[in-house]
This record gives sequence, structure tokens and C-alpha cells, in this order.
Amino acid sequence: MKILIFMEDYFCGGVDTFVINLINNWPYQSDEIILACNRGHSGLGLLRSSIARKYNLVVHGIKTFTSFFEHPYRKNIFDKFTAIVFRILSPVLRYLFLAYNILALKKVLLEDGPDRLLVVNNGYPAGDSCRAAAISWQLFSKKPLSIHNFHGIALKPGWHIRLQEQLVDMLVSRASRIFVSVSRSAAQSMSCRNFIYRNNKVTFVYNGIGISNHGRRQDASDLKFKLGIPAASQLCLMLGAYHSNKNFNKGHDFLLRAFKKVLNELPNTHLLICGYGFPADIEKVWRLVLGHSIEGNIHLSGFRDDIHSLLSHTDIVLIASQAFESFCLASIEAMAHSVPVVATNVGAIPEIVVDGQGGYCVDKNDIDGYVKHIISLLSDNTLREEQGRMGFERYRELFTAHRMSQEYARLVRNV
Repeated sequence: MKILIFMEDYFCGGVDTFVINLINNWPYQSDEIILACNRGHSGLGLLRSSIARKYNLVVHGIKTFTSFFEHPYRKNIFDKFTAIVFRILSPVLRYLFLAYNILALKKVLLEDGPDRLLVVNNGYPAGDSCRAAAISWQLFSKKPLSIHNFHGIALKPGWHIRLQEQLVDMLVSRASRIFVSVSRSAAQSMSCRNFIYRNNKVTFVYNGIGISNHGRRQDASDLKFKLGIPAASQLCLMLGAYHSNKNFNKGHDFLLRAFKKVLNELPNTHLLICGYGFPADIEKVWRLVLGHSIEGNIHLSGFRDDIHSLLSHTDIVLIASQAFESFCLASIEAMAHSVPVVATNVGAIPEIVVDGQGGYCVDKNDIDGYVKHIISLLSDNTLREEQGRMGFERYRELFTAHRMSQEYARLVRNV
């Protein structure tokens, strides 16, 4: 059977990790996997280097409405002006692009003759080409309806596009056999899209990872030396993109304010922050570090491919999200390496990080509670090892890539 996985993305991150683990652990070796992705995605290199299973990568250059806003730091004045005009005209222009995408994607979707389509969307509505792909597949493929997988929160449409979005929702709903998100909380967020929520089955499959996919391991002292961290220091790690908006906020400011309090008790502790980000985003976080006068203990890095090594020598993983989290892969990456987690109870995080079973969750505004758990874990080796062990057991039970891929294969193959 030929399985086509279609995605639209622009920032390297969790959706790439999902696709990599899904393809690498697909349970049917006889299936032919095809991955279609937009040319403007910054994670194409990661996909190419990390997918070990035989597959066919199709990179298309079809222009989407979303792509005009993919890079928030445009230096070209004309590009900035174009983005402003497109935003103003979005109530009409977005849907003209959608109609164009439905027609243009016919060749991309059908050229290799796939039997099934799995759409991997960053959220909902998120990537317009993802919605267009579902509709195009229904119109032109004469194959079973596609499955629509969404990774972020479903957003309620604004008043100025409500009618347009209701029409698109109706078309996507009729074109999709099932909607699958990555957590119970994310699936429930689809309730703001009444037509889909009433007329389609909306379910969830927890994300999973394989610990063998995290790259090379280094000696602890060598790794800390390269990062400029004293070998005897305890290390906390934050994994998350640097950019933020009203729907996406990894909580760098909250984390740094909390960590300053941790340093008052444990001054030899260091924090490494890793994630994808434009230089302006990273600079913004560094200004926060300087504002708290803790630059000697904070280390900023971009996206890294040696997460396995980092986690192998990390004492605690810190998650400080302040906006809705549909899943938070960093939490299960920590559990898979027996590293305890201290997190904020935003979105689906409490589904993943359960108090006392691999870490702790606190209210997103509770800095003192957050600091208390960090200090207790860093100060008590027995507690830290116990929570790490319990987190690994939770990972092994619920969040392996093998379990995730089995569930998606069953959904995709069974009609």
C-alpha cells in the first residue's frame, strides 16, 4: 500500500519530530511511504537526515497564502509592504489562494498513485495547503477519504472571516474521514469549529518518540566544556522555540525569573536553552537574561541535533509554557531519558506530566511553586533519580514511537 503524508510547515520543530518518528517506526515494511512538503520549510534538512526508513520525499513550490507570513523579520521593504497588504485583504485573498491550492495540489497528491492520505497540520486552520489537500484528494483521487491530523490548538475564526471559514470547515469536514490530534485537550479545542466537531469523529493519539533517534552521545565533561559550563555544575535544560505570539509562548521570561530565585539557593546551577529561532528572537531572550543579571549561568543555543547527549547529562528539564500546549514533546524526551520534569500546567501538559510520576506541574503563574520543585529535585539525588525512573516507566507505557505508529497505521490503513 502507498501512504502519502502531506505537511505544510515553516519552522523546524515538533511536527518534524512527529513525522520522523512516524515514518521510521511505521509497522508495515511493505508499505511505500511518500512525504510531501512545501519548499519553504526550514526543517527539510532535518527530515532528510533523520528519516532512516526508505521513503520518497516530494518537495513542492506551490505558493500558499500562509507563506507570505512565514518569516516575521523581513529586511526587504517591498516584502514587508506585501505582507501588510495581504493581511488587510485576507478575508478575500486567503480563500482565492485556497481555491488555487485545491487545483494545484492535484498533481502533487496523485502523481505517485498513493492509496491513502494522512494530512499533518500544525494546528487548525494552520496550513491552508493542508486543508486544500484534503479537499483536493476527495475531489480527484477516487480513494478513501483522508485523515486530518492536527498538532496545535484549533482556533475560533474572527467575525470578519466567519462565513468563509464555515464554508471551508464544511468542505474539509466532508473530505476527512476522521480528525486526530495529539492530546485530549487539543482534540477538545476543535469544539470551537462547530461543523467539524458535530459531524466528524475527533479523537487523539499521544505523540511518541524513539530514544534511538536523538543523535550522538558525548562525554559529560566534554559536552559541558564546549557549552562553557563548569563540569561540576548541575544542568537544567529548556527545549523550545524562541519566537512567541498570543497563541505560542514557551515562557522564557517566566523561566528566567524563576531561575534567578533558584540561583539564590543553588548558585552553581546552570541553564541551557535550546530551540529554533531567528537571531532577533534569540537576542530578545538574551536581553531578558541581561535584565535579570544572570548571564553567567544562562546559555542560549539554537536548534541542536544532539538532544540525546544533552539529556543524558541533564539533571532537570524545565517547561515554562504560558500559552496553550497541544502536547509538548520536550516532556516525553525528558522521560525517555529518565530526566525529571518541572512544568506549567498549560493545555495538555498535565496529561503528559503527572505530579509525582516523572515530575511536577504548577500553575503557569506560580513562580514560587515552580522554584520549590526545582530546588527540591536538584538538592535530593534520591528524589531526582526516583522521579526520573517513574517518568521513564510512564514514557514506556504511553509515549513510545512504536505505539504511536501502530495506532496511526491502524487508522490510515483500515477503512
